[in-house]
Amino acid sequence: MTALLFPDNTVLINFAIIGRMDLLEKLANGRGRWCATVASECDRSARKAGLDELVRAHDIFGPPLSPSSAELQEARRFRAQLASPGDRPYQHLGEAETVAIMLRRRLRAFFVTDDRSAAQLAAREGIRVVTTWDLLKIAARRAGWIDADDLWAYVQILRAHRRGGLAQVKDRPSFDKWLAS
Repeated sequence: MTALLFPDNTVLINFAIIGRMDLLEKLANGRGRWCATVASECDRSARKAGLDELVRAHDIFGPPLSPSSAELQEARRFRAQLASPGDRPYQHLGEAETVAIMLRRRLRAFFVTDDRSAAQLAAREGIRVVTTWDLLKIAARRAGWIDADDLWAYVQILRAHRRGGLAQVKDRPSFDKWLAS
């Protein structure tokens, strides 16, 4: 059985910013899933200027999975672990709910997140984690769906939007080295 792909909202926003929800759909390959909180976060984000392409996420990830009462309790516990003083009450809930559902249902899946603390939590729980950059690298190197020049342009776009990036990539030569690794 092929592994499922569960994103958090940060990854969805990144693909919308670069205008490549179509690429995310190819990468998900009909195996995309998401939880109810991430779907709601995505819907709210889609109302922001420049993110209207996020509406495609419903086609890619299908009907959202709603947490059971046990999964909801686990999600609240995970959210408390992720939260910092001053965080909004629902901040980190999408990541926490995703991890709880994946864990409780014993899903063979990848959690796609650029949130370092959520990635660490998921990894501690035995969940495989990939990032936006991992997916883009797969699209370029393994699948050949994008070329290095396009991927370099996406790096620049996401940096311009302050969407994080690759610490080891400072310029095009270091980018080429990362892509070849």
